This record gives sequence, C-alpha cells and structure tokens, in this order.
Amino acid sequence: MSIEILMPALSPTMSEGKLTKWLVNEGDIIKAGDLLAEIETDKAIMEFESSEDGILKKIITPESDENISVNQPIAILDTDLPTHSQENKKVENSIPDSSKNHSEPTLTEVSKTTKKETLNIKSADTKETPKKISTNQRIKISPIAKKMAFNLDLNIADLFGTGPGGRIVKADIKQHTKKNDSYRKLVGEENKSRKTHHFNEEPERIELTPMRRTIAERLTSAKRDIPHFYLRKRARVDKLLEARETLNESLIKRDVKISLNDMIIKAVGQALLDHPDCNVTWGGDCIMKHKAADIAVAVAIPGGLLTPVLRNVESKSLSEISQNTKDLIIRSKEKKLAPVEFSGGTTTISNLGMFGIDSFDAIINSPHGSILAVSRTEIVPILNKESNFQKATVMNLTLSVDHRVIDGAVGSAFLASIVSFIEDPITLLA
Repeated sequence: MSIEILMPALSPTMSEGKLTKWLVNEGDIIKAGDLLAEIETDKAIMEFESSEDGILKKIITPESDENISVNQPIAILDTDLPTHSQENKKVENSIPDSSKNHSEPTLTEVSKTTKKETLNIKSADTKETPKKISTNQRIKISPIAKKMAFNLDLNIADLFGTGPGGRIVKADIKQHTKKNDSYRKLVGEENKSRKTHHFNEEPERIELTPMRRTIAERLTSAKRDIPHFYLRKRARVDKLLEARETLNESLIKRDVKISLNDMIIKAVGQALLDHPDCNVTWGGDCIMKHKAADIAVAVAIPGGLLTPVLRNVESKSLSEISQNTKDLIIRSKEKKLAPVEFSGGTTTISNLGMFGIDSFDAIINSPHGSILAVSRTEIVPILNKESNFQKATVMNLTLSVDHRVIDGAVGSAFLASIVSFIEDPITLLA
C-alpha cells in the first residue's frame, strides 16, 4: 500500500517550510524512526523522521524547494516490504558465480596496479602545483597597496614595508608618494576606483526565507497590537564586574566562564520571583501568571533571530546558567533547537552591548509581558556621598512593557529590582 509523506508542522508557528536536504533516496528501505529529510522551519533546521516502515517509492518535492505548505505531500512511501525469503533470494541472485572466469589477481598484477595508481597520483599532484611566480609577486604587499602601486606606476621592489613581517601597506605607498606630484594622482585614482551607481539602477531582490517572513509577521503584529511603554534606568556595574572576575578565577578548574549577560539573566530571574505580577503573558481573554522564571535570550543568527528559553532561572546557579545559555546559543546558530526550546517564557533579554550600542528600545516577543534591552557599559563621572566626582562603570537598561498585563508602577518596581540585584551582586549568590 502506498501512503503520502506530508510536510510536518515542526514548530507551533510553522505554516510552511523549506526542504533543505533529503537524507534518503528513492528505492531505499525505510524503518520507522529513520531520518528522512532536513526541513527549515520559521525557527530552525530540523530533522524529520519516518513514522512507518516501507520503501521510498517516489520523492515529490526536490531539495531546496521553499514555501511548502504544512500537510502538502512531499514523498510517497510503499509500506509493502519484501518478505525475508524474497530478500534472501535477491541477495543470492546478486552474488557473482565463482565458477565463472573470475580469477584472483596475481601479486604481480596488484603491484603493477598499485604502481600505476601511485604514478597517477604523483602526476596529478604535480599538475596542481602552481608555477613559480615572478620576483615582484614574492614581495609581501596588501591587495589595496598593490593596486595603488599599479595605478601610480610604481616598482614595488623599491618600496619599504612597515607592516607585519615587512608587508607593504597603504601607508607605505602614501609615504612614498606624498613628496611629489603623484600624491594628487593617488587621491584621484582612489576616488575614481569607487563604484558609482546610477539613480535609477534596479535594486537587488532578496527573497524572504521562512524565518525572515515569520520574523516580519510576528514583529509587525507585536508592534501594532501590543501597547508598548518604556521604562529606563541606569545601573552601576562596578561590583558586578568585580564579582564576575572573582567567580571566573575560582571556576577555571571547572572550565566555566561567567559572562556579564549570565549575571543579568540571573538578576532578571530573581526579580521575577520578587515581582510575580510581572511574570505574566497575554492570554487573549485573560492574563496568564506563571510560577517559574523562564527567560528567553535573543540570539542573532545568519538571516534572522531566535529566542531560546532558559528554564527555571530562579533555581539555577550562575555556572548552570552559563553552561545552559552557551549550549542554547551554539545550537541556535546551528539551527538545531527543538520546538520546545524556543517556546514559552514570560520575558526576553536582548543584549546589544557587545555592538557598542548606548541605548535602544526592543519590541516585545508576544505573548511575553516584557523585554529587557541591555546596552554597553561605559565609564562616566558620578557624584558620590562626599559631593566629589568619581569614575563609575554604568549600563543603560530599557524595559519594554505590555500595558495590557503590566502597569507602570508594577513595571517600575520590577526594573528597580533588576538594577538592585545588578548593583549588589552578592544577593545573586544567596
């Protein structure tokens, strides 16, 4: 009996997918649980298993096909497997008859063959080896410096390199030419080399991937439908940085390294326990109040963004948070997350501090009640209790809040609690 293999729904929000790779071929015998294909959903690339035994009769959807709707047929499976006796007969028939003139090769023949193959390999290697290049090409020079020298009709053998290992760099060309009129030519050639575009030139069209389409739809909906308001507060992180350094020194032997983001995750988890009215999601016709501090972490990947969820943050140590977060980030970038790993949670942390961002407002990841935007650290002067200025390391935090589930006073207390844990990190270890 032939049955259709349908495009599966591999994530809660998946409506269509891309068949990136078939892991089997037509005619292969399939067992239930065998991997059939790799499918790119709106969240990740996931492996798809067979639920039936059979023979893969026909592949309907080829590799790299996009926008395949859920429940659309992608292959046909024949569930009528050959019997054991038929398989044995097939195997027996495939075994060559030893009575026919199939003599074993002699030692001499094997030696000749091996020698011939060795010669062929050597010949191929010799062919691929690049020829000796000229003296000028042996000189270490950066590509841009080489182009500049060519435009100025300079002999690079006459130039002195100040780069690593005596490499000639752009500055060396300018130094060589600035004392004569050719320097003006250098500036002119650089400007000339810059590609210009006509005002009516057609732009490049980039087709939307399933992930990018889902991101566009969800964020448009979130920005349109969720009544955002924003709370901002600056946190002093000097003690947090000192605590992190001390912890990492003690964790070297365990091969664990705590990041600043790990400690912020812990601070948010503790703050959710102290402010359960902020540990909420929008339920459409109700507010869902959660018990565990499940926090999503925004991870940038090629082509989009994923938000894997770190479960039970309130009960995890900093080392556990560090290891779990690293694992989720790695598998996010490899698109190997299971649907349950990017579902749920009540709030999200989006950290752009490593990109040098001073401050930003993040869009809430529906149905979450909030999202915390974390910016870079910077050193600023502050006035101490003795009315003297001193240096302090600070970080700007912005909490985007869904006003349907969290009011201003409640959200303000929540953000203040996060800052308190950051500024007094010893409380994170209690």
